[in-house]
Amino acid sequence: MKVNIVSTKLVKPCTPTPQSLRNHNISFIDYLNPPMNVGVILLYDNPISPNNPKQTTTHFQESLSKILPQFYPLAGRYNKKDHSVDCNDLGAEFVEAQVVDDGVTLSDVILASKREVKLLNDYFLPPKFHQVDESPADPLLSIRLTRFKCGGLVISVTVSHRIFDASSVGTFIAAWSNANKNLGNKNITAIRPSFDSPPEFFPGNYISRGDSIGTCWDPNIVVKRFSFHKEAITRMRSKLRLPENSRVRVVCAVIAEAMIEVDRAKHDGKSRACLIAQAVNMRGRTNPPLPKHSCRNWLILSSTRCMIPNNDVGNNIQELVDILGDGLEKTVADCAEIFSPTGRDVKSIIMEPLVNVRGKSMGGEVNVFAFSDWSKFGFYEADFGWGKPVGAGIGAFSRPNIIVLVDSKEGGGLEAWVHLNRNDMPYFEQDDQIKLYAS
Repeated sequence: MKVNIVSTKLVKPCTPTPQSLRNHNISFIDYLNPPMNVGVILLYDNPISPNNPKQTTTHFQESLSKILPQFYPLAGRYNKKDHSVDCNDLGAEFVEAQVVDDGVTLSDVILASKREVKLLNDYFLPPKFHQVDESPADPLLSIRLTRFKCGGLVISVTVSHRIFDASSVGTFIAAWSNANKNLGNKNITAIRPSFDSPPEFFPGNYISRGDSIGTCWDPNIVVKRFSFHKEAITRMRSKLRLPENSRVRVVCAVIAEAMIEVDRAKHDGKSRACLIAQAVNMRGRTNPPLPKHSCRNWLILSSTRCMIPNNDVGNNIQELVDILGDGLEKTVADCAEIFSPTGRDVKSIIMEPLVNVRGKSMGGEVNVFAFSDWSKFGFYEADFGWGKPVGAGIGAFSRPNIIVLVDSKEGGGLEAWVHLNRNDMPYFEQDDQIKLYAS
């Protein structure tokens, strides 16, 4: 498949950012995230017409310009020296591309990327997706529209993880799609993001240059998508003591057992201790609560150590559901203390699990893997004016042993984007539970 770049433009906010908002400090949680981008890919099938005014490049750019004053940090540039964003209104990158091949349709792409997702990342994300903070001129937001001759359209949204997590990206996509669908309608209810953060979350004494960790793309990483349909999740639940366990927890337990089996296969059948990390969204779990559309990195890690004996192969789903649930409940309880003046130290609550996971991961003596749940961020609800997406994808992470869960198009199911070393992926694909429940 050949894709040509038609145009590249910087889209600026329709109104200038006030001087009082010119400097956007990032919090120590923002800073401690690896320098990487968060990417979402949305695929729209027929009927899409180039004559539809809501699908013209100009219309997309106008709706983007209209909402950038509310999302003002996205039009700025990151200042590494000061750990801040200069909200200088230089603009977001907007790229328009065209699939040249007459015979390639969006349906072909969806079919080809059902399990092998490299195609989505190679053709529909910005070329510099894995190059972050290399230049002070690098945009923090990049939009790419790729059109097919059949009428299909792919929209990708890429935001620096320095300032946004996946929930924040979901808020932006909801706001932009709503603005594009209703451009010119003054009676719509706009989504209002919040960039407020308590003063104790800002750098100063919290950050030294040694606290952050760099990253780059590793070509030995393979990313594949495994679909767990609603019916398969129902079958999993039926085998548990409490069938009402959430679909995310049940799928995570099945994948965790497969990850343990992969590690066991690599170590001559011997079990090693494992550390399971879960990224927990702090929104809705703090006291007082964060604003609904709070846009920053509001994440905390839940880390749980466990040891599965060699003789329990294939019989650990219930135990892993309990382990994951206990770890999550403890972290949710910690979230409630974060803004409390009488609670534990903020830094210790957030830093301790992070340091633990990073230390064990780099040490190599423990099997470490991490889950991130993106299933509630509404990517399949993004209607720009002609219907919801028929497919969705994510930008690949630059590390192995990461599993990202995304909602399924049909609802009720989950898609797991599994990042592994290419030598480990065959073990995972041949796991009995994965073959039984995933497609």
